[in-house]
Order: sequence, then structure tokens, then C-alpha cells
Amino acid sequence: MKRCCAVFTALVVSASASGQQPSWPVKPVRIVVPFAPGGSNDVFARAVADRLPAALGQPVIVENRAGAGSATGTAYAARSAPDGYTLLAVSSTLTTLAAVMPNLPYSVPSDFAPIGLIARSAMGLFVHPALPVKDVEGLVRLARSRPGEITYATAGIGGINQFATEMFQSVAKVKLTHVPYKGNAPALTDVMGGHVQMMISSLPPALQHVRTGRLRLLAVTSAERSQFAPALPTMDEAGLRGYAAELWWGLAAPARTPDPVIRRLSQELQKILGDKDLRQRFLDEAAIPSPGSPESFGELIVRDLATWRNLAVAGNIRAE
Repeated sequence: MKRCCAVFTALVVSASASGQQPSWPVKPVRIVVPFAPGGSNDVFARAVADRLPAALGQPVIVENRAGAGSATGTAYAARSAPDGYTLLAVSSTLTTLAAVMPNLPYSVPSDFAPIGLIARSAMGLFVHPALPVKDVEGLVRLARSRPGEITYATAGIGGINQFATEMFQSVAKVKLTHVPYKGNAPALTDVMGGHVQMMISSLPPALQHVRTGRLRLLAVTSAERSQFAPALPTMDEAGLRGYAAELWWGLAAPARTPDPVIRRLSQELQKILGDKDLRQRFLDEAAIPSPGSPESFGELIVRDLATWRNLAVAGNIRAE
């Protein structure tokens, strides 16, 4: 893993052999979103794209290229010219998909140059109220007494929901039964209906149902407590030592994009993320703006990819 990280860092800091004209950009810049419009990836990409033109002096266009669980748009961006005019909105899916699909038409991380992290968000461990548990300790105790009997829902095989729950099983040393759905909404609906007993889900679509009593929230998955559920412990605080799994979103470019372009974009992105209106827009999605360097973002990608690959092997997780 250290060798992989070193190689990736070298990619981040290396400039193109041909150099970069100081006049960049001289034409519109496009951000490829590898998902359909309306989701969090699209929302965050557009929030950044709305503010970049003032800094760059050129229009910034968001282009949605959905398909194959994000692989279609990601492959398109990876094959684009490394000239700073095509960028990619990336998320946790970049690493989870690569962990379960070794034959993707691109390589993570080597085909991408990280620009910076945009935002992070905790997930929550939700259970149906009829399940006789009040906290994580009680859930673990129940699961150990009934191996394989407790079911958990996910938005699909190989997604962040499954990986986060596989991590739960690994750390807690329990066995659950996976019930995959085609999307987060139907999965959450069946948990509320009592057809499935638990789910690790993003917070926004589920918190309202906690307030109405249709779901019970036991803990958050992040390393630190979430400001959106401050009274709830983290998994680590609840006894699962070392547990941490988050959703994240960021901006990347094709590998070999000139270093001056990466640095300029990184600087402008960090400035944008300090905007109060932008921060509120992110908070509405239960996400926290998280500015950082290309290097730190690259290290996050490498670290997550290694974690998910190890869990994929241990849990025999394979893409659909």
C-alpha cells in the first residue's frame, strides 16, 4: 500500500513534459458527473461549477454521463485530454466500484490526478423499531445469538452501504444476511416496513423517519460525531473500535494534467469551500465542506481503495 501511495503522490505532483501555457484557461471548462442529475454528486458539482467561473474567467459546464454505476462517465473523463478542460466529479463510488470490478476501463488511482476533496458525510446505522435493541451493543449481542438471521438492506451489491455493513460485521464479529435493492429509496422503504431489519444509510433520507418513529438510529459511521445527530455515538464510541466509514465527494482530472493547472484548481476550490452560502447548501445535504490539498485527497483515495478491496475479498463481495 505504501508503494501504491508513493506512486500516486508522484502522479499528483508531476507536471506534463510539455508544460502548461500560463494563459490557461482560454475556453470553457467542463465537469463530468458520472451520475444522473439530481443526486448528491450532481448537487455538489453544480455548486462548485456555479462559483468557479468568477475565479477562472471562463464558463464551467456540468455534463452528466450516467451509466454502469458511474463507470461510463468516469471512463470518459479518464480518456479525455489531460489539458485541464475536462474534470471529473468523484465520490466514494470511485473506490467501492474499483474494489469489486477489477476489469473497469480505467485504473484507480493511476488514471486520475486528484484536485481536492469537496465534502464528507457520515452515514447512520438504522434499525426497524420492532427490533429489540436500543444501541449498538444490543444489536451486536442479538446478532451473535442469531447468526445470519438479522437482515440488512443496501442500495445494491458493491456499494458503500454494503461495504460499511461488511465492516460492521468484521469489527463486531457477527454474521448478517444481505438483501440488495436497486437504489437507496426502496431499501429504506422496506426497512421502515419491517421487511428488512437494518440498514447503514446516508442521513438525509432517513433522519425524518427517525423523528416520526419509523426508524431507530443507533450510531453514526464517521470517526467523529455528526453535527446532524450530535447525541448519537460513533461506531467507535459504541464499542466497535477503529470503525470509520464516510461518504465523500471530490474533484479530479485525467492523469498527467499539468501540475500548475491542478494547483490552480485546488487553490480556487479551497476558496470556494469557504463560501457561507455554499456551506449552507452542503449542510442541507448533511455534508460538511472539507477543503484540502491534492496530496491529502490522493491519500484518502488510496486508503479507501485498500480498505474496500480487503473487505471485498473477506466478504466475497462481487459486482452484479
